[in-house]
Amino acid sequence: MTEEEKPTQEGEAPKFTVTDKRHWVDEDEDAETSEPEDRLPTFVEQLKKEAEEKDKRLRDYIAAYKAKGAENDEFRQRLQRENDSRLDQSKANLFGALLPILDNLKRASLASKENKDFDSLSQGVEMIISQFSKTLEENGVKSIDTINRAFNAATDEVFLTEETEDPAMDNFILEELEPGYMYKDKLIKPTKVKVGKLKN
Repeated sequence: MTEEEKPTQEGEAPKFTVTDKRHWVDEDEDAETSEPEDRLPTFVEQLKKEAEEKDKRLRDYIAAYKAKGAENDEFRQRLQRENDSRLDQSKANLFGALLPILDNLKRASLASKENKDFDSLSQGVEMIISQFSKTLEENGVKSIDTINRAFNAATDEVFLTEETEDPAMDNFILEELEPGYMYKDKLIKPTKVKVGKLKN
């Protein structure tokens, strides 16, 4: 029996040490002594990550929407300014075409006061009417034709009626009392007419 194999007597310290090589022993001790980590379960972490990504996307969408809204507002304002500018230019063109007619009216009035020549005044007025009618026509304003046609409620206004025994003349325009005008396809002044009414 060797020295190492002899049993130790009571009170004597052992002459060798034993090291426990089992890996789970240390892990259990560490687990008991170390404080628990503040970790969420894997599925909760995944949900949290997805929520953060969705929140970021939502913020991006809101920012893009606001930017687009501001861009649309700016476009509408620019379009309104352009429309106002075009309308002002159209008005300026129309007034520019009408002013020479006003000048001619003033000249005719002045000439009639100085010369007392009413024949010349009448001719001058006729010329001015012709000039005015031509200017209106050039700008898309046309008089409504009432010759040889029936009354049309869309363009005409009955001012007088006249009884007739001829069924063909019932609701037919007998006379134009005041001209009407259209601007392109828009009615700007109805024609005042006298129409036939079948006698009962």
